[in-house]
Amino acid sequence: MAREVFVITAFSNLRALLGTALGVLLLLGVLAGAAADAGSAASEGEAMAAVPAPLLNTYWKLVQLGDGPHVSAYDNQPEPHLVLETGSGRFHGAGGCNRLRGSYSLDGRWLRFSAVGGTRMACVQGMRREQQLLATLAQVSSYAVQGQKLVLSDAEGRVLLRFEAVYLR
Repeated sequence: MAREVFVITAFSNLRALLGTALGVLLLLGVLAGAAADAGSAASEGEAMAAVPAPLLNTYWKLVQLGDGPHVSAYDNQPEPHLVLETGSGRFHGAGGCNRLRGSYSLDGRWLRFSAVGGTRMACVQGMRREQQLLATLAQVSSYAVQGQKLVLSDAEGRVLLRFEAVYLR
């Protein structure tokens, strides 16, 4: 009888030990997978930053207007952005208050905006910046894509606007 109790006790202890070991191995596998995902996400972000975003059909979020501070959206207003459509010579976006649309012409590194218009909503915040953005678009002569950034400059090479590419997931 003592031998049967010993065997049953040893078997119970072995089952508990195997259950604990299996739990530890499962936890290690989950942690290793999470670390691999974090590493691949970081390397994916680094790879995207190294590859220039395409000028056309990219959502370009305005980050700087002139030499002013970083631009951000006002509460309940669309963030200022532009999308230059492929093949149509048209663009659309938002100025921070109203939706914008117009035409663009592209010749090498030269870029010109024309026939810029938009909706006519009145916003307490954002109108002054939107008017400045519209006036500045009329001065743009050239562009440069630097990784995930778009820089628009005037004829003398002065930087007028800075944008960042935004990708939807």
